[in-house]
Amino acid sequence: MIMILALGSALLIFVSIAFKDSTKREDFINFDWMSGDWYMRGDGYTIYEHWDGKSEQIMEGYSVSTNHKGDTLGKEELRIIKFEDDFFYIAKPSRKKNPTTFKMIVDSIRKVSFYNETNEFPKLIEYTRKGDSLIATISSGKKVMTFKFKRE
Repeated sequence: MIMILALGSALLIFVSIAFKDSTKREDFINFDWMSGDWYMRGDGYTIYEHWDGKSEQIMEGYSVSTNHKGDTLGKEELRIIKFEDDFFYIAKPSRKKNPTTFKMIVDSIRKVSFYNETNEFPKLIEYTRKGDSLIATISSGKKVMTFKFKRE
C-alpha cells in the first residue's frame, strides 16, 4: 500500500511538472521556420530575404531587391519583436524615414499574420512555410501581392 501511494505521488509530481513545462512552451512563439536565406526571381529582378532568430523575443531580417545586372533596387530592415504580451512585425524600407509596425493577429505552426489598419498598403502581411518555400503575402482589400521564396 505504501508503495502504491509513493508511486501515485511520484506520478502526480511528474504530471504536474510536465504540464507546467508544456504550458510554459505554449507562451513562447517559435519563428524558427522562417530562419534562413530565401530568394525569389522575377522578370528582370531578384528579391533576397534573410531571417535570423536572435532570441526568444527577437527575429531580425532584411530584404534586398536587385535588377538583372545586380544593381540594388530597394532594401528593407525587418524585425519581429515581442513587446509585453504581443508580437510585432516592424518594416523599415531604406527610402522611408520611419518604420511601419504591424501587430501579430494569427500564429500557427507554419503561418503568421500581422496587421496594421492605419497603413495604406499593405495592411496585412502574412508568411507561410510550405515545404522548402516561404510565401509572403501583402495585401490591402483587393490589392494582393504574393512572393514565393525558395531556400538559397
